[in-house]
Amino acid sequence: MVTCVAGAARCPYADALRASSLRPLKVRSAVGAPLLLAVMAACVAFAAPLIAADPPGKSMTPRNTRDEAVRLIPLDKLPTEMRSKVTTVIQDVSVYRRLPTETVDCEPDLFRFLANNPDVLVNIWRVMGVSNVTLDRVAGDQFRCADGDGTTANVEVVYRSPQVQVIYADGLYDGPLFPRPVRGQCVAVLQYTSTRQASGRYEETARLDTFLHVDNVGVELLAKLFQGLVGRTIDHNFSETVSFIGSVSRTAETNPRGLHRLAGKLDHVEPERRNQFIAITDHVAVKLADVKLTGDDENSALAQALEPPAAESPPRGARK
Repeated sequence: MVTCVAGAARCPYADALRASSLRPLKVRSAVGAPLLLAVMAACVAFAAPLIAADPPGKSMTPRNTRDEAVRLIPLDKLPTEMRSKVTTVIQDVSVYRRLPTETVDCEPDLFRFLANNPDVLVNIWRVMGVSNVTLDRVAGDQFRCADGDGTTANVEVVYRSPQVQVIYADGLYDGPLFPRPVRGQCVAVLQYTSTRQASGRYEETARLDTFLHVDNVGVELLAKLFQGLVGRTIDHNFSETVSFIGSVSRTAETNPRGLHRLAGKLDHVEPERRNQFIAITDHVAVKLADVKLTGDDENSALAQALEPPAAESPPRGARK
């Protein structure tokens, strides 16, 4: 294994790295969402730990986890051209990363809706004012993404089952971290499972594996640049995104009318998807109406985005 510099403090690109990766209280780049991590991974997921030979006595080393993730990709079910692209990445991986598994209190139908419609999630962030990311649906499960900081990418969900998504992204980074534009391709495997608790509430567990191939950038340089700082940022953003989806689910239980108002502000998604979002929030409200809501994890930025105009505000103490 290449010996990596701990963190970015000793990296010659440290100032640019910190400026572009650590902006508090903002959803940074597309690494903030499951599918979006794949979109941006071609540019910022270089933080992945490098693969080395399995040391003795380790049952779940990076090599083992990588092989496990590869087995989830049904190559035989992919179109010939896409199968070739996916195979090229996983057979010539520059860096591989498995993000920490995340679990959140969340109604499963809403979780899957937002996982399948990341353009809705990104539009919500833009309405909230916490992200400059744009994600436009080109056709079907194909998207075009830009983060406003030099990254653009084309992404496609190439396989979907009730519990697994396989995502392919081809991206370009043209920003301060490198002296010239850098292109890369990424395959991401997103797994999610739902469990109903004895209390009647649901828990959603999500895990994301990323395989990244980068053109014309040495692995050792990638390790020195991104081993610590960006890796922790990616992990944090994935955790925060899963948590945010849970906040939307809980808000659907307590303030569905507020989410209706929010849907009306989503100007980068098709009317049909806005209506589907409204329908799924109503579904959650009815489904969990008699299930006690535990905890008080309100997302203040989301709550503010749901507030009605002053002239429409309900009397104090009235149901939202």
